[in-house]
Amino acid sequence: MIAFLLRRLVYTLPIMGGVALVCFALVHLAPGDPLVSVLPPDASAELQQQLRTLYGFDRSLPEQFVHWVWRALHGDLGTSIATSRPVTGEVMKAVGNTLRLAVLATLIGFVFGCLFGFVAGYFTNSWVDKAASFTAVLGVSVPHYWLGMVLVIVFAVLLPWLPPSGAGPGSSADWTWNWEHLQHMVLPAVTMSVIPMGIIARTVRALVAEILAQEFVVGLRAKGLTDLGVFRHVVKNAAPTALAV
Repeated sequence: MIAFLLRRLVYTLPIMGGVALVCFALVHLAPGDPLVSVLPPDASAELQQQLRTLYGFDRSLPEQFVHWVWRALHGDLGTSIATSRPVTGEVMKAVGNTLRLAVLATLIGFVFGCLFGFVAGYFTNSWVDKAASFTAVLGVSVPHYWLGMVLVIVFAVLLPWLPPSGAGPGSSADWTWNWEHLQHMVLPAVTMSVIPMGIIARTVRALVAEILAQEFVVGLRAKGLTDLGVFRHVVKNAAPTALAV
């Protein structure tokens, strides 16, 4: 097992190097000069040269790439041209928002995906199954960006129940787990949860239908176990696959 993990870690090194090289190349292939955004229109040639030296733009591209990777490996991502603050700090602010959004979207997608999947699988070929399956397919098919705009129009413009944007009433650094801040996460979390919810629902539905057709379920019913008891056994057998998804 340890050898397998080490081998996998070694395989990631060329992938990470390739991704870093592509990202670095795309930045330099983009038209325009990044220093134009921070230099005044009447900047002198001396000031331009000082900034180029400060940001390392006076070096060759291979030297810039090696220097960038070496600093990144030590946790130094440089200074932002836009804000003049360390990039690491700017990224960490976004990481916190991303993790919060990911946790909420994952919980919503998992809970409702399992709910729709269990209900659809338990009532196979009924109108409940068709409604739950239709909802799951619709969730997988709807683009994130379109659904996000529709939710903002409905719940933030037509029905001003939720804020359309932002991480909270203050800055993201002051974020706390209360309704005043959570309401800002509802629309993006629901938007991000729809596709995972559809995938989980379809998977769980097929799994539950397969489990209900197995012989041990027939044996449980023959012993006089109630529907709720049978459902518990189905959940126990389907839970590992649902968690894996």
